[in-house]
Amino acid sequence: MTRILIAAVAGAVLYYIWGMLAWMAVPLHAPTISGFPDEQAVTSVLREQNLPTGVYTAPMWETEADMSDPSSEFTKNHLSGPIYSVYYRREGTTPMSPSVLVMGFVIDLLAALLAAMLLSCAATGCCRSYGYRVGFVVGMGLFTALIGHASYWNWMHFPLDYTVAFVIDNVVGWTLAGLAMAAIVKPAACAPVKPEGAA
Repeated sequence: MTRILIAAVAGAVLYYIWGMLAWMAVPLHAPTISGFPDEQAVTSVLREQNLPTGVYTAPMWETEADMSDPSSEFTKNHLSGPIYSVYYRREGTTPMSPSVLVMGFVIDLLAALLAAMLLSCAATGCCRSYGYRVGFVVGMGLFTALIGHASYWNWMHFPLDYTVAFVIDNVVGWTLAGLAMAAIVKPAACAPVKPEGAA
């Protein structure tokens, strides 16, 4: 367990540092995000809507049937464009506050801990039981939920209810997938692991 914890801390520190570099030093993300030519005009329109914090998308369907109906207004608007989503936080917040930086590292640490546990399971071959194999796949779902949705909630201020829904979606989906996959992928189907240094 000590090795797993050390590996998790090492992985989290390196991933966290890389994340900072990728956003602030390396021109990786900055070229992919643009501001509005008239930000104040867009902000004024959003304020006039008196929207609560949430996620908004356009075009928006009225019923599920609109999504498959080629003659619906939704389909026509979807074809003609524009298509956009707004992740809206009504209340302002301090940019890059200490709490955001700390929570960012905590999320990375939890993800790295999961990764280290999964790596240990794979490296030692302890995922031989059905329960462990299910847990391995569930861990992958948790990992993607943390490093994707939870990270966007922290760094980009995505709404909490939207984030929780996607985390639940990820975990439940990969749990169901894991139940099926673990029953199919069994140790007998895997090639035997040779000791290190063996020819």
